[in-house]
Amino acid sequence: MDDSTESSPALKAFSLLETIAAMDHAPTLAELTETANLPKPTLHRWLTMLEGAELVRRMPDGRRYELAARSTALAFAILSNNPGSTQRHQILQRVARDLGESCNLTVLQGSEVMYLDRVEAAAPLRVAFQKGSRVPAHCSASGKIFLAMMPPGKRSRLLGTLNLERHTANTLTDPEALDAELGRIRRQGYAFDDEEYLSGLFCIAVPILDRTGRDCLAALALQAPVVRLSRDNAAERLPALRSAAEALAATLT
Repeated sequence: MDDSTESSPALKAFSLLETIAAMDHAPTLAELTETANLPKPTLHRWLTMLEGAELVRRMPDGRRYELAARSTALAFAILSNNPGSTQRHQILQRVARDLGESCNLTVLQGSEVMYLDRVEAAAPLRVAFQKGSRVPAHCSASGKIFLAMMPPGKRSRLLGTLNLERHTANTLTDPEALDAELGRIRRQGYAFDDEEYLSGLFCIAVPILDRTGRDCLAALALQAPVVRLSRDNAAERLPALRSAAEALAATLT
């Protein structure tokens, strides 16, 4: 941690939150001690304070720490209300208008995908999701994009913690089948949700990448009933989605 944090307890706590958020897994106290370069008693005191403020919580094993709901809610509020939010919403509006279907911008929160923003299509027969809605990562197009784009070690650790709950007959609940699907997604650069979360609903998602083209910051997805969108015609939407994803990336980096 930077020496400039030492004079302010608030900055100390914020720096520790940054450290936890930047790690690719829920760290133990020993791992945080090494990463943060702090004495264990000091770090334990800060973690206890953050737990009391409901910003950090312990995993069920009692050894590892992760960001709690209050931290993720703060992150969501910052992303939703920063100067780029209006521009991002306008991009989503253009996608919905040009392609004629609902679209959403999502971020990964633990094992779930959260809707950072969404624009509904004017077309009838649609499924309405609200800003802030959450869906499981393993059976959503955006979620599978996030999983596929992760470094292998991080993906393996996260998959080991997921409850691959079945939501429809098409949900992938076998870890090997899901892993194979993620490999295909990483190679092709887009993902489908073919009635895997909700029957009758199809979704296609593309990644929103950082400046290096390696890290997936967010995902852009198009969603529609299967009578209008399916494996047969979804790829036709890819050029427009990828162009919009590049524009959205510029607002996030």
